[in-house]
Amino acid sequence: MRVTQAVGTAVSLAGAATATLIKPDLQALVWKFNGTDFWAPVHLDSAVYHAQSPAGVIPTSLAKRELPSGGYLGCTVVTVHGPVDGLSGAIVQESLVGYEEDDVWSADQFLDCISVQYNGTDTGIAVEASVATFMQENNIQTAFFDVAFDLSGLETAATVFNVASNCEWGNGPYILTLPDCDHGGISMTPVHTLHSDNYDAFMYGSFPDATEAGKHQQLHVSLPGARMPNIIVPSKLSSTNAGAGPLAGLRFAVKDIFHIKGLKTSGGSRAYYETYGYQNYTTETVQLCENAGASLIGKLRTITFALGTPRNGMSVDYHDPWNARGDGYMSTGGSSSGSGAAVVAYDWVDFALGSDTGGSVRFPARFGGVYGYKPTHGIYNLTGILVAIAEQDTPGFLARSPNIFTRVGRVWADGKPLASLPATLPQKMLRYDEQPTIVQPGAAAMIEAFFLEMATVLNLSDADSVNITKSFLEANVTATSPPETQANWLYNVYADQNNVQSWDQIGEPLAAAYGATVGREGAFPPLEPPVNMSWVDGQDPETRARYPESQRRRQAFGDWFNEAVLPTSNETCSEYLFVHSYHIPPDTVKTDPGEARYVTGWYDGLYVNYAGTPEIVVPIGQVEYESEYTKRTEWQTVTVALGVAKGCDLVLFDIVDKLVEAGLLKEVLPGKLAYALE
Repeated sequence: MRVTQAVGTAVSLAGAATATLIKPDLQALVWKFNGTDFWAPVHLDSAVYHAQSPAGVIPTSLAKRELPSGGYLGCTVVTVHGPVDGLSGAIVQESLVGYEEDDVWSADQFLDCISVQYNGTDTGIAVEASVATFMQENNIQTAFFDVAFDLSGLETAATVFNVASNCEWGNGPYILTLPDCDHGGISMTPVHTLHSDNYDAFMYGSFPDATEAGKHQQLHVSLPGARMPNIIVPSKLSSTNAGAGPLAGLRFAVKDIFHIKGLKTSGGSRAYYETYGYQNYTTETVQLCENAGASLIGKLRTITFALGTPRNGMSVDYHDPWNARGDGYMSTGGSSSGSGAAVVAYDWVDFALGSDTGGSVRFPARFGGVYGYKPTHGIYNLTGILVAIAEQDTPGFLARSPNIFTRVGRVWADGKPLASLPATLPQKMLRYDEQPTIVQPGAAAMIEAFFLEMATVLNLSDADSVNITKSFLEANVTATSPPETQANWLYNVYADQNNVQSWDQIGEPLAAAYGATVGREGAFPPLEPPVNMSWVDGQDPETRARYPESQRRRQAFGDWFNEAVLPTSNETCSEYLFVHSYHIPPDTVKTDPGEARYVTGWYDGLYVNYAGTPEIVVPIGQVEYESEYTKRTEWQTVTVALGVAKGCDLVLFDIVDKLVEAGLLKEVLPGKLAYALE
């Protein structure tokens, strides 16, 4: 029977009048060099340069090296900015400044060949003899020069060409191939590295779609022997041409509740991912980063629909990422858990976008020991970000470097209705009286010392503190007799808003769309236990009846907080710099049985979301702890939080710059340790 089928198939194929050619959409090269995996998408992201040589034909040795194993020719693209009187070796050398710092390019792989682009309008530029010397000293065997350069006076043993192209290529590493159809041209393909997502931070990798500006496609690479797909990472040099924005050379990833053109959004839910198609627009804050030159490399995991924090055993659809710090078993925080995990673990992720409705950027920043920003509410367009609580939702970001942190912050702030930076920063530091006791003595001493040193650097008085519970009672914001504490009065506020809005904006439309798909007629989407609980409560008549009052209470608390606790100032934008710490000892949530529940009640940090004020988390050091998992001493990062009045976000970034200059803040490392041990 099997033999007969095989023969029949063979006869059928032999009798076909014409053969259908297979034309792959993607051909890629993958290779390893010095322990690093490299990837180049031949024909997907390539273009042909037309070359002119003395012989008129490009030798085939350019396409393949004449080595026993074959191989493609690595090449380096640099850009010379005009006008120039002549092209010297010094100018070419200067164009290579910074290349050694790139984590994709290396001279060993890519400096056998160089391609010199010209960003200018003049032509007939003489190539000086020093260029030949430069090429000889660097053992460059092949060189391509823009047609603006006159090669007639260049004497060199290397093979040189003039090339013409309508494309401006990014700087950095490339491979060259010789197109079969055009022996008068060369095809140049940018080179990327491949990195395994060992900490489960990513939903998937992405890659720019060459068919349409601003569009991306889901793409990552699975290598033999790898547990997780590899994320495609471009050279930092690729976005550093003329006119490059302030974020050029940076790579970032985005929490998977943000819509991005060409990509699917999961919201941390398999049902949501499978039900909806590819998005046709990009969320504003993602677009701001791309417009400023940053390179998007993928989407990051999130607690489902940003409903809370990690709970062991409750992440059914997509498991919670891992925190690389310390023993590797500390919580990532939530709900921007993938954003925190990626920034903490990977030196190839410079910053990551998350969202903060009740602490979901600041908590991952705290647990991971990185910089985290929660903006003033209402400044950034939330269209294309899955709703948690519209009146509290803010986009945010995390970074290891304070320099990158403030650069991204200022890019976001540009053109937004934020108060301009005042001539004088806040002059008073406001302590938080109700901060839970820091049980690690080393951490408590470190935090206190930091606040005192910061007060000296910023010339802050340290005379004020606030007890929110006491002040709230004294003001009788609840208008009751006797007055209620904010913890009691606001107990249902977060849950009522979150559950009702999540059901109305996400749950009900998803249920209808999921149940209308072929093969699922009438089915309700499978959900994780906390989401089920949230959406059941969001439909509950008692909850919905209480919802308007919960919204009123949140607004009343916010109005009081913005007037009595963190008021604005005409001279300093914010009357106070509000300081405290979210630091707690390492927990065991990764192994303790989790409880299916939704967010309710009152907790430290929620006041910032109810009031809509900006706050940042910054790392200040690290302390030892004894791990229950590794049975040895490990290190945990210590962080503090700094807040200012609504609209004074730029004050926070200026303070970070000043604290960096004073040596109080610095870049943290990726991995187990935030700071190198002395």
